[in-house]
Amino acid sequence: MTSSANREGAGRRFLQVEELLRKRIAERAYPVGSALPAQRELAADLGVSRDTLQRVLKRLASEGLLELRQGSGSYVRAMPSVPTEGVVDESAAQPALGSWIERAFQESGEVSLDVFTLTSETLYGHLKREAERIIVEKKTPPRALRIRMLVPSEDQPLPYPRAVDPSDPRIHQRWRAMARKYARETDRLVKQLAKTGVDARLEVRRVRLTPAFKLYVLNGQHMLYGMYMPERTVITLDDEAETQVEAVDVLGAFSKLHYFHSRSADARDVAFFEEKRDWFQSAWDVLGSTAHGEK
Repeated sequence: MTSSANREGAGRRFLQVEELLRKRIAERAYPVGSALPAQRELAADLGVSRDTLQRVLKRLASEGLLELRQGSGSYVRAMPSVPTEGVVDESAAQPALGSWIERAFQESGEVSLDVFTLTSETLYGHLKREAERIIVEKKTPPRALRIRMLVPSEDQPLPYPRAVDPSDPRIHQRWRAMARKYARETDRLVKQLAKTGVDARLEVRRVRLTPAFKLYVLNGQHMLYGMYMPERTVITLDDEAETQVEAVDVLGAFSKLHYFHSRSADARDVAFFEEKRDWFQSAWDVLGSTAHGEK
């Protein structure tokens, strides 16, 4: 890959990461006063070099959103003064996932989440916030929590994320490590909630499919649905050299989510809701297999 292509890809990734962090702060995935993940971990998850991430953090700090404490980390100081595009109310075309997960925990004593996604990274961030509200802030927990998650099988090639060079397995290996990590971390959160008295359960099943869309069905009546948008980009590997690889990827946090309700006044919305809900159940029953070491 040419150096000019590297610069163009890295520059685009810089803007994407900047927007993503703004969105996470606005959605309270990173609440005011909280620490961001360690730079090495965050850079690896986002597929950017630590230099790129540090430049993003400095820009957000210059705007007063973050406080960078040498030797301690990066802390959220304030919410963005202008809400990001994804932070809207329930009637808008692009609702914020975090607000709907928060509502799901508040409106029902028994919370259910059915999820189809490439990894559970975004879901994990919002569940972590709900766990903190219950465990740290002593908010009233739900009686029960059921999470069913469909993710792609690890042993098949994916159209994304992948290296442009078909012989290069590193991007697939990176995705596999992330999928395992966030499934493991989500399971850890569920077990922590179980210790508070919540009847909390997580089941992960793998399917031989690459998600063309993100799907969240909350409490059996709210649904968020959004298409993944593949793009050519540059991903920085978490190795000593911070190797850059030209890749095809999607940045799931930027998928535009559309809201559907099981009892919408629009019959077409109800039909779409029922179609995707039934598709999930069918894929769960027929295509899904529980991976070794997962529940």
